[in-house]
Amino acid sequence: MAQWCLGVDLGTSFSAGVIAAEGRFDVLEVEGERRVPSAVMLDERGTLVAGRIAQRGIGISPERVERNPKRYVGRGRMLLGGVPVDVVDAMAALLELFVSEGRRRFDGADPDCIALTHPVAWGADRKAVLLAAAKKVVRGVRIVLVDEPVASARYFASAGRAAGGGSHLAVYDLGGGTFDAAVLTVDGSDFAVVGEPGGSDEIGGEGFDEQVFAFLGTQIERIDAEWWQQVTTNPERRYVSYAADLLKMAREAKETLSKFDTSSHYVVGINEDVHITRADLEDLIGEEIIRTVNILDETIRGAGVQVDELAAVFMTGGPSRMPLVQKVVRERFGDRVRTYDDPKIVVAYGAAQLAWKLKVESRDPVHSSGPVRAADHAVLDGSLSASHALPVAPGTGPAEASRGRHAFPVAGPHALAGPAAGPVVTPAGGHGAFTGPADGATGGHQIPPGPAGAPHTGPQGFAGPVAAPAPAGGVPAGAGAGGPTVPGIEKVMDGVLDARVEGGRIFVHQAFESGHFLRRLDGLDGRHDRELGFGRLVEWALSHEGLVTVEQVGPAQVLVRTLTPDLAIRGTYPMQMWGNPTAIAHGRTAWVFFQSRQPTPVDTTVGLPWGEIGQLAMIEFDLAGNFAFQPPPPRDLGVQAQWFLNEDNRLRRLLDQEAPSGAEPSPSVGALGCTVVLGQFSSNKPMFQNRHQDFRPWQVLCLVDPGGVVRPTVREPGRPWLHQVVLHRGRWFTSSSAGLETDVAGGQTKLVMPRPRAGALRWFPAGNQIYAVGTDQLSPARGWSVGIFDQRTQTLEFLMGKQSATLAGHLTSRYRWERPRLVADGDSMWMTMLDAGRSRLLHVTPGGAREVHRTPGMFEPVARVATGLLCLHRPTDVSGIARDQPTTLVHLPL
Repeated sequence: MAQWCLGVDLGTSFSAGVIAAEGRFDVLEVEGERRVPSAVMLDERGTLVAGRIAQRGIGISPERVERNPKRYVGRGRMLLGGVPVDVVDAMAALLELFVSEGRRRFDGADPDCIALTHPVAWGADRKAVLLAAAKKVVRGVRIVLVDEPVASARYFASAGRAAGGGSHLAVYDLGGGTFDAAVLTVDGSDFAVVGEPGGSDEIGGEGFDEQVFAFLGTQIERIDAEWWQQVTTNPERRYVSYAADLLKMAREAKETLSKFDTSSHYVVGINEDVHITRADLEDLIGEEIIRTVNILDETIRGAGVQVDELAAVFMTGGPSRMPLVQKVVRERFGDRVRTYDDPKIVVAYGAAQLAWKLKVESRDPVHSSGPVRAADHAVLDGSLSASHALPVAPGTGPAEASRGRHAFPVAGPHALAGPAAGPVVTPAGGHGAFTGPADGATGGHQIPPGPAGAPHTGPQGFAGPVAAPAPAGGVPAGAGAGGPTVPGIEKVMDGVLDARVEGGRIFVHQAFESGHFLRRLDGLDGRHDRELGFGRLVEWALSHEGLVTVEQVGPAQVLVRTLTPDLAIRGTYPMQMWGNPTAIAHGRTAWVFFQSRQPTPVDTTVGLPWGEIGQLAMIEFDLAGNFAFQPPPPRDLGVQAQWFLNEDNRLRRLLDQEAPSGAEPSPSVGALGCTVVLGQFSSNKPMFQNRHQDFRPWQVLCLVDPGGVVRPTVREPGRPWLHQVVLHRGRWFTSSSAGLETDVAGGQTKLVMPRPRAGALRWFPAGNQIYAVGTDQLSPARGWSVGIFDQRTQTLEFLMGKQSATLAGHLTSRYRWERPRLVADGDSMWMTMLDAGRSRLLHVTPGGAREVHRTPGMFEPVARVATGLLCLHRPTDVSGIARDQPTTLVHLPL
């Protein structure tokens, strides 16, 4: 049977493949085309199709088609026909086109090796998505990932197109969705990237198409303004189809102008011709082309290389064929510029050469030059090389406690910060805070499979801890199965994620490989009298009337259950949810807040702040109702936008305290119901330009009462942005971008404590008291302090704080396992701070704060019982930041 290898460049707009067999290389033609559209479509049978068929579907069912699935790698899932589609599946459907065509040529045989290219700036998380897609298409085949500039350099070198006289090469890669620049050096018989790659996610052929679309649109608007208005705003299928046809026309016009000076096109809808000249196109994109050359120049200098040290500048990517691009690059770099008549094929060709080289070396060890180096960013035999292991989950590193300006001064009114979830009577609970697709990629990063108990993202995007190993025999353990034994505390049980106390009974959430369990303990010896098993429990809440649970069962599919206090199931309700659900139980009423559609990451590339947009919905349950109770249908509350600090261009984790984010739902204290803040906005967004303009944000405060009554109030413009709203015994306490506020007579508010510019402040009710907790700095976390609100003087009284220590947990993190646990106990409060790698448990009362217990590792309160305090303890975890792994529940006698 014939042996062959395959190199594939899965591009943003178009993809290409090259096969290698017995040293010969041939460009694959799929459906008669060398450049295959990268579009994917979910057909009416629920099957993903890709390529030309998918592109033709834009005119028939545009809502089922995504033209550029590569843009979703590392960012989330796409919505096709209302169905969430994982980017791994989309990329696999595209790769299948090339693998299937190759099989047809070689009597159904699988390739011996596949080399897939990727942008040089991609991290391990994005490369892992590409690897997962390949594994869906072929099994037991060697998979190699290679930087796009390295692949193109391979081709140019093999074709004898490199010039002499230099020791380095530069690559100018102008693709459909991005521009990338890199400097390479010869590394043995191959190439390695030197310095930091450059590029822009805003410049590419797709953007040029949209500019031509808009240019032609101005002509159409002059002829028939009403028709053009319908085409660009009306969601009806016929107008969306017209718009798709016009965008295709714009692309064809752009390509035509690479050979001719003028391009004319007939528009059926208006029965008129529109025109564009090469000069018009160059006026539209000229500044961007100059910017790409400047980026390449900066990349070369940043690598410590002089232009005269370059042997060649290789040009790749389809748009690099444009005359203006050729002209500008050659004016800057002269005769060092090397190109090819079809730059799109260059990258796939170089990948195929690498695949064949690896096959030959594996077949003939005598001539092998050894394994592929880390410079190739290769994935061999289906596993990441050690040099490029996936990153660990965020928030698992040690907390940094360093000096900084304190949230509270030494004397006078003061304040501090805690989680955005609002009052903490029992822990906010739930460990389903990480959002992402099935492969673990989420908002722009991935959580890899880790050790038992490591965080993991489920198929529908809820994140919860992976189960810890079950004891021998597969029976989940209670007490006594390993775990720490620390003087001064009493172990209750292992494998615990969370614990709550209601009516004197202890309820625990445990996780094992065999599944998750809710158990009601019979005492502090770890024995339980009731239990209920789950596949994966992502959220739960309880009151004296019962419990509500959210169990993940499939992609975007959950089972919401209402339970009695004895853990008997009253009702089971299948639902579709995205994002991270929040459950609240208050008396006989329970609410579950969730995203009714998949959240969309956004940033400045689309004209919005760094954040995430979703649609918040709510459903209400009666915990004391009969077993035949049917809850009312979910109620959409509206857009829920959250804006984040851009920590490293990847994480969407800490809320931006200067921004109009939506706040987590929280129960009212001393009153029925709950509150939630929606972050909303309006903008102008042309259909195909994909950029928001005239961004105008605001917030809506929703008061939710039992019976499904929602009272929305729009926050007046000009006031500070709300981050927390607490209704505490009939009085409003808010945390805003200005600081801590409370209401006074006449419906006015009073600023009680200004917010540290780099920090955060939050209120925490406890009985008749309300405390303020704060941090000096969010990222990295620095300093903490706590104060109490004096009802008589209407000021904050400082209780305790330390500049060189931090709070256990991140104060404004969207991840529940990163938020501090602060447990109310009558009029007092329990909290943990981190100091020199140790956890220090504090008891905060109106009279002051004192240290109660000190121990290495994580030690955080979860619930108060009659004889003491229940805490989670993991001595080996010195960070104290994340509670994303099952650990040991202990009892601290008081």
